[in-house]
Amino acid sequence: MRVIGVADLGVLAWAGFAQPALADENPKPRAAGPARARAPAPPQAPTSNWTGLQTGANGGNSSLAQNFAEPGAFLCPISISTSISEGGTCIETPFRFSGHPSSFTAGGFAGYRVQFGVLVVGIEGDLAWKRATTSYVQSGVTPLFVNETFTGSMTQGWDGSVRGRLGVLLIPSLLAYGTGGLAFGNVSGSFSYTAQFDSFYTPASVSGAKSWSDTLLGYTLGGGVELDLGGGLKGRLEYRYTDFGRISKDVPLTSTGCEFFICGTNAHIDMNAAFHTLRFGLGVDL
Repeated sequence: MRVIGVADLGVLAWAGFAQPALADENPKPRAAGPARARAPAPPQAPTSNWTGLQTGANGGNSSLAQNFAEPGAFLCPISISTSISEGGTCIETPFRFSGHPSSFTAGGFAGYRVQFGVLVVGIEGDLAWKRATTSYVQSGVTPLFVNETFTGSMTQGWDGSVRGRLGVLLIPSLLAYGTGGLAFGNVSGSFSYTAQFDSFYTPASVSGAKSWSDTLLGYTLGGGVELDLGGGLKGRLEYRYTDFGRISKDVPLTSTGCEFFICGTNAHIDMNAAFHTLRFGLGVDL
C-alpha cells in the first residue's frame, strides 16, 4: 500500500509539470485587433492659373495734359498793313493756354494670356469713361485800338486701347507686367475769335467760330502688378501713359469793312492731348 501511494504521487506531479509545457507548445491564436487608420494626406496648396481668358472692371484717376495755341487771328489797320509789301507783318495777338485737370475714370477690360514657366504673355483690350475740360477766355485792346476776344476749350472724353502684355511671376501668385499698344479716344474742343475796330468813318470786324469732336489714335505704355486672390479672382494695380500727339484745326474767319484793313481769313490751332492714369482693377478668369 505504501509503494502504490508514492507512485501515485509521482504520476500526479509529472502531470502538473507537463500541462504548462504542452500549453506552451500549442499556444492559442490571439484575436486580431482593429487595423490602425492611416493618417490623412496633407492638403495640397492651391496653385495659381495664369493661362486663359479674363475679363473685369477697373476704376481710378486720370491726370490730363492739354495744350492749345492759336498764333494770332488778326485785324490790321492800313497804316500797318502798307508795310507788308515791303516785308513787314501784321501785329498779331497770340492766344494760348494749357491745363492739367483730373477726372475719375472707370471701365472694363478683357483679354487672353498664356503662361510659359515664370513668363506670362497675352493681349488685352479696354474701354473707359472720363471727362475733363480746360478752357480760357482772353480779351483786350491792341495798341492800334482793335478790340479782340478769343475763347477756346479742350475736352478729353472716353478712351480705350488694344495692348500686348508681358509679365514675370515674382512668386506663383504675384505677376509684375509691362503693357503697351494702340490707344484711341475722344478729344473735343472749340474756338472763337472776334475783332472790332470802332470808327464812324472806317469800321471793320473779323469773326469766326468752330467746335469739333474727334476720335483720335495714339499710343499707350505702362505696367503694373496683378495678384491671385483665389477662386479665379485677380486684383491689379496699373499705371499707363497715353498720348494722342499733335492735333491741328483751321477755323475760317469772315470779315467786313476791310477796304482800309488787312483782315485775317483763317485761324490755325495746334493742340496736344495726353493723360496719365492710375487705376485699380478686379478680374475674373473664364
